[in-house]
Amino acid sequence: MSFQNKLEAAQKELNEANIWKSNHTPPIVVLLRKLGFNIRPFHYCSFKSNFITASLWFGIIWGIIMWFTSWKNDHMPIQIAIFTSLLAGVVFGLFMSLYYKRSAKKNNLSDWHAL
Repeated sequence: MSFQNKLEAAQKELNEANIWKSNHTPPIVVLLRKLGFNIRPFHYCSFKSNFITASLWFGIIWGIIMWFTSWKNDHMPIQIAIFTSLLAGVVFGLFMSLYYKRSAKKNNLSDWHAL
């Protein structure tokens, strides 16, 4: 089965489970798919994959925003800023991974390979 067919089956299953579209297809995913990336809905990704993805993007974006809006003006050492960003990313990634794992289990969603 092609990626597009699996994606359509997954979106149908997510809609039937009454999971909000903004939850299973956030704007960044829409953008990346339009750019040609084959990204599955987070409910169908592994815990590890969701953890790494969420940790990286959140830690980097949040760290950059905090550096230019607050930390730089407060003369925070760059090592502490990087450590804080990494820690925030790990915490965010852990909670998001747990959320998607729990949501998939609660709604009895199929495995991606079974679609």
